[in-house]
Amino acid sequence: MQPIKDVSAAELKIMQVIWAAKKPVIITEVWHEIRDHDWTYQTVQTFVNRLHAKGYIKICGKQVRSYLYEPTLTPAEYIVRSRGALINGEKGASLSDFVSLMYKTNICDKTDILRLSETVRNILH
Repeated sequence: MQPIKDVSAAELKIMQVIWAAKKPVIITEVWHEIRDHDWTYQTVQTFVNRLHAKGYIKICGKQVRSYLYEPTLTPAEYIVRSRGALINGEKGASLSDFVSLMYKTNICDKTDILRLSETVRNILH
């Protein structure tokens, strides 16, 4: 699996809206969901066009005069493909170091760790 082109913080915000929709969306829908920015419609359209050019989203149809877009990968696939290369097994950069830091910084809790442990057991058996 090849790493993919990274996205800007703004493009990631657009991706989060598209992922959250759980259905194909038009640019107007994305624009209306971006509440914490005063972006114009054209700004959102530029970000959507960039995401399409990078292969993060695809056109899956048309609604009146607007294209419908859907993601080409899930949030988990994005993380693995864009950040997975950073977890290379070296001291301080292993998967276990990553999980440990996630726990220590309260990004995940004991329940998450137990679920991860169960997932690993299922993969190995």
